[in-house]
Amino acid sequence: MRIWGYRKPMTAWQFGIRDAVDIALVAIVIYYVLRLIRGTRAEQMLIGVAVVLVVYELARMFDLLTIEWIFSQFFSVFIVVMVVLFQHEIRRGLMRVAINPLASGASPKDVVVDLLVESALSLVHREWGGLIVIERETGLKHLYDSGVEMDVALRPDMIQAIFCPDAPMHDGAIIVLMDERGGRVVAARVLLPLAQANALAGGFGTRHRAAVGLTEESDALVLIVSEERGEIHLAEEGKLSAPLGSAELRKELTKRLVYVSSRIQKRTLSES
Repeated sequence: MRIWGYRKPMTAWQFGIRDAVDIALVAIVIYYVLRLIRGTRAEQMLIGVAVVLVVYELARMFDLLTIEWIFSQFFSVFIVVMVVLFQHEIRRGLMRVAINPLASGASPKDVVVDLLVESALSLVHREWGGLIVIERETGLKHLYDSGVEMDVALRPDMIQAIFCPDAPMHDGAIIVLMDERGGRVVAARVLLPLAQANALAGGFGTRHRAAVGLTEESDALVLIVSEERGEIHLAEEGKLSAPLGSAELRKELTKRLVYVSSRIQKRTLSES
């Protein structure tokens, strides 16, 4: 019969291959969880949870019955609280598992990178703003309804025509879908979910908050051109990059954009 709390003496414990595999798997899980929440709001919330646990242990140590009772009630619904607090990170983590995050990426679509860099620089030159969403593995069809669906080749002159301040579709974002033919603009004047007000510094406006908000909920890559600052940023995984020059932008896009696998099929236009 096994007695709870009984442990074998260290001299009798032998370290085997099964133990090594067990430790390695736990280490991998912890590593990916920490990488998932690094630099996000969940990191601060996790620190807060750790503080609560420390206070609870201190209350038990010094027999502070009231505080211990309050925290025991909190821990009775602890799983529900954790799901509510970390819902965005859990959603993003499950999406990563679904697309096999351990798989290596294929060759980047150099032609799409060139077109995106040229388009961004042309907007900066004209002092126009722009918001370009590059759809990756996570589908964004649910956002198409908030804008205007289209199916046109990605070209700098098309980007300029859309984001011209006098154009009827310059507000909102465009969505670019990569397929076997290259990049295509599949929707314009799209409304994106906004990040919380404290997610970004006060100097950034709605366009940047929308970019960060979308990348908190999907694996999309968002290119932002600021008309006020004349700067180019990338948003990914809920984080905003530093201002990027043309060479830096090309390097970052090349690193982050991979060839779309065969399971991403060309969107079929609905009959009007």
